Amino acid sequence: MKSMIFVGQHKNFSGVRLGVRLAEVLAANGQEVLLAGVKGKLPGHVKQRTVTFAASAQAKSLAQLLQKEGAKKVISLACLPACEAAVLAKVPFVYCEPDHFKEDKAVKNKKALLKKAQKVVVIGTGDKPLDKKVYSANAVRTANPAVWVEHYNYDKPACFKKENNIVAAGKLAKSGGFDVLLKTWARLAPAHTTWHLTLVGDGTSKAALKKFIEKNRLGPSTEIVSADSDLYSLLRNADIYVSPAREAEGLDELLDAMASKLPVVATDVPGADELVANAVSGLLVNPGEEEPLTVALDELMVNWGKRVGMAIEASRQKERRPFEIFASFFEGE
Repeated sequence: MKSMIFVGQHKNFSGVRLGVRLAEVLAANGQEVLLAGVKGKLPGHVKQRTVTFAASAQAKSLAQLLQKEGAKKVISLACLPACEAAVLAKVPFVYCEPDHFKEDKAVKNKKALLKKAQKVVVIGTGDKPLDKKVYSANAVRTANPAVWVEHYNYDKPACFKKENNIVAAGKLAKSGGFDVLLKTWARLAPAHTTWHLTLVGDGTSKAALKKFIEKNRLGPSTEIVSADSDLYSLLRNADIYVSPAREAEGLDELLDAMASKLPVVATDVPGADELVANAVSGLLVNPGEEEPLTVALDELMVNWGKRVGMAIEASRQKERRPFEIFASFFEGE
């Protein structure tokens, strides 16, 4: 049975991270899987076959795409037009979105539409019942799963190899805090000449960040790569992961870095303290402040033993938020 996974793209949520990993897991379990997304928004490193559609595509054209591809099931990750298309094409569908999710464009008939789903999977934590104004009896809640990478020897953290690589990923905007990280790096880089910093992302501050790198002659030790780069390959060869956000963003990448056995330095924004046990699995610092970030990052750079110890503790996120549980909601008929 061929399943099509549609990944929605919104200002505050993208289905790409989960969609790519879910396609890999379902394919490994013997399902025929096709990943569908807006043209230009799917990363180039996806292993499974992909198809694209216009950002303005309506349910009718997506239903035609389903029929053309012979899809027998739709998995929609925050892509409500795909659910409407499934109804038109008379194809069963499963829908998934984060708790308290707000679409970029509101859908009036959302509850009625989701009531037709085989299942609605809501990503979140907490004991409060799901919002009855949005969800019906077919809705279930599950924790945000960790996407992790297999290292050359998973019994040892990636930082065991001493590659001296630091990775930070997120939105290159003021809210992302990368300006503070680069100011920190300008202080640290001269004293740590064998280390390298990679920023992964796109955004309105990208040009200004590049100019800062050039002005401070950080080019040999610093690079910025696009958001559609293979973050997980970078994590595989990293020693430290940094999450410098001023606001509650970048938490998915932080979770995945920890699950991939990396020690982390993260700003203490809402949600970060649920992932990072300060001084145990990583270091938490005040958001937007250069000095605490400098001290914390320097502490991990000079102390290999501490990096390894924190990496092992951080990797427990893999067991706490297993992707297999998440994937199980989408398997079968």
